Amino acid sequence: MKPTAVGITWYRREADYVRLKAMFTDGEKLPDTYNEWLQEAKKVSDFLTLEGFNVVRVYLDPKTLSAWCKTQNYEMDATARSLYATDFVAGKI
Repeated sequence: MKPTAVGITWYRREADYVRLKAMFTDGEKLPDTYNEWLQEAKKVSDFLTLEGFNVVRVYLDPKTLSAWCKTQNYEMDATARSLYATDFVAGKI
């Protein structure tokens, strides 16, 4: 059975993307530009929606995500981003 909601991390603006990408330990794995990331993110969001998921955009803020990672003892990487989105959708954040 599919979950009714799935969180995907989202960047509100280009400046947040650039700043967070520089902060991430795996930032080099992300698309070079915000526009490249946005095109891919929209594709993923559209696909999940077509698959029947309720897609929740979980906006990442540099200060908030950094503080959350510190309190959870996580590196700022893909795993942390995914867990943050999951916790947000579950109402834990």
